[in-house]
Amino acid sequence: MGIKKHLRSMAQAITETFGRDAVSQTAKKTGFSKRSSKCKPEAFLSLCTLLKDSVGKNSLQHLCSAISYQFQISISKQALHERFNGKAVSFLKQIYGQLAARQEGMASVLERHPLFSRIRIMDATSFRLPSPHADYPGVQGYGVKVQLEYEWLRGEVLYHKVQAEAKSDKDAAREQLDSLEPGDLLLRDLGYYSARLIKEMNKKEAYFISRVPSQTKFWTWSGEKGWIQIKPEEDLKNKVSGETIDYGFIKVGGDSRSSFVARIVAQKLTLQQRQRRERALHLKRQKGHQTLSANQRNQIQILVTNVTQEELGAQDLYPLYSIRWQVEILFKTWKSLFKVDDIRKMNQERVECHLYGTLIEILLSSMMTFQCRYYLYWKHQIEASEYKCMDLVKRALPHLASSIQSGPKSVLIILEMIFENTRRHGRKEHRKKHESPFDILGLAYN
Repeated sequence: MGIKKHLRSMAQAITETFGRDAVSQTAKKTGFSKRSSKCKPEAFLSLCTLLKDSVGKNSLQHLCSAISYQFQISISKQALHERFNGKAVSFLKQIYGQLAARQEGMASVLERHPLFSRIRIMDATSFRLPSPHADYPGVQGYGVKVQLEYEWLRGEVLYHKVQAEAKSDKDAAREQLDSLEPGDLLLRDLGYYSARLIKEMNKKEAYFISRVPSQTKFWTWSGEKGWIQIKPEEDLKNKVSGETIDYGFIKVGGDSRSSFVARIVAQKLTLQQRQRRERALHLKRQKGHQTLSANQRNQIQILVTNVTQEELGAQDLYPLYSIRWQVEILFKTWKSLFKVDDIRKMNQERVECHLYGTLIEILLSSMMTFQCRYYLYWKHQIEASEYKCMDLVKRALPHLASSIQSGPKSVLIILEMIFENTRRHGRKEHRKKHESPFDILGLAYN
């Protein structure tokens, strides 16, 4: 499909999701709109999503004035306050689901990978709430965690869930087991590590690469001596920084229920990697997490995978796993550009309206960003900076809000301007001796 067709398809999808008729129908279905009101569903949706006035941070007075200028309506603070209720949350959730369902028709794969059908990255970001909310217990106080899994080659969000900060990451990983397909590559961090989950991935014929908890033990079989424990921290003690040891497929874990056979690759960290890890551990300690066991193997990094040596060498395994850090760039945009974590004291329903409204804004921006990435690669052989593109898209959202009610042609004009701006200003800067995802996957660019 040509870029013009992509843009027209995207303009149509945006109009059908955010247009007055579609939004009114969703509002009636969820019970958000039962009678005539000054604050129409499309105005409330824009306020929570596309306008640059944060529902989580700004005062009701500020929000009332913002909605009046955009939609030429006058509404009191009390009337707007009453709109932030459980039905409003259901309304926004439904809009998010409708937008997510349109991804498949809009997403485009950058390039087919010779080994993996999809590269799936799962991670979570969390933040504290300034006031008590019984549904959101945290590690210390109260907090929200947002789970995300997305497919990197297409830029398609596969899963998202808003939950209490104290919830385990493994629950999200379990929920995604049924969606696994043969050839999927799953890039996971420590929070999602589980022997049972890894066994299920193997049954589904999916590939995985994951970090290993520091207390994990490894064993190799010797006919005369039986099981012999392997200690990577000792084996790497006299190695130079960056050097790796590929143990091949060995036994991982202790008893039969928590053990499995997988390939283990250990690497001695460079000074820069150790400093980065220490900063991460320091942040965890500040949040109240225990990190004593992690300090035991602070000089090394151990990966577990079912990708064979013939399919991928040890030196190629770590760069491929580093693509997982792309999700951290997305989370950075969530907090620095979209201010998802910037919330004042308010009732839980308004907090959730802020969360789901911002997630709609983020999802729409991500869909356009990844389409820009595809366009820049195929049309101009440019590797796009996802952060820069998200920033450019975010700045265009208030203009998009104004054009939606005029129809697809007006939306198409805004989209064309977004794509032109990303062409001019969205190129990724490449640092010396630093491989980008395009470098790692062998995607040629100028």
